[in-house]
Amino acid sequence: MIYNDLALFTTVANHLSFSAAAEQLGIPLSRVSRRIAELEEHLGAKLFERTTRQVRLTEEGRRLLDRCQDPIEALQGVAGFAEDTRRQVIRITAPPLAARKTVGPRLMDFAEQHPDVEFELTTTNLFLDFFQDNIDLAFRVGPLTDSTLVARKLWSVDYCFCASTKFIADRGLRNTLSRKDFLALPALVAGQAWVLDTGETLQPKQIAHSFGDLDVIRQAVQRNLGVALLPRDMVSGDIQPLEIDSATPLTRDMFAVYPSRRLLPVRVRKLIDHMASG
Repeated sequence: MIYNDLALFTTVANHLSFSAAAEQLGIPLSRVSRRIAELEEHLGAKLFERTTRQVRLTEEGRRLLDRCQDPIEALQGVAGFAEDTRRQVIRITAPPLAARKTVGPRLMDFAEQHPDVEFELTTTNLFLDFFQDNIDLAFRVGPLTDSTLVARKLWSVDYCFCASTKFIADRGLRNTLSRKDFLALPALVAGQAWVLDTGETLQPKQIAHSFGDLDVIRQAVQRNLGVALLPRDMVSGDIQPLEIDSATPLTRDMFAVYPSRRLLPVRVRKLIDHMASG
């Protein structure tokens, strides 16, 4: 029956292991492989990429899992044969700084409240692919450009231009700098454009260093290596905000991003609600 094969498919997909699914269900590994192959043939789509060491869902497999997992789990609960105590995995990606400062602590709060959930967190400033990289949920700082994804705003991040106290004193910088004078200074960049609240983009003339981690940029600012654009809550102590004439940085928003609202698993929806309420 197609229902049984879909139930088997969700078990393999949740474990990302044919052998673990066979062990859980108490059936031979060869039968699991054969039935998944028959399901793929019936649907006309490849659901898993298989190597000797790894099993990964294809894009079609991810879409099928999103579509059938919740109904299958509900039917199993009604039937009373799902006494499965496995932990539910949520695969997440987030920028390194957000993972340390905001996203990470809120994930831990959720984990304490939901001991049946297991997180797999990848920290990177790159935009990973939901299907190729097997990601359930991404936390990304806007503005966002991919209109095919669903994005829910979580909170705002206020930014400011800044430099170290010593850098400011050594160069005799005034309270308010002209754009021309500011853009001539050595700049520390993080791969993102310096976007203003007007929508304009500032282009530094002299990029001293480019670092992918805002913590590293903050350390570079402290070492008097240049000016930077940082979240305002990172600017304190020996780092001071810089006022630039008619140039206020854009306030950026943190979003929870996912491929489809309609196919969103219940556990991911609960996590997004938790993050938005924090």
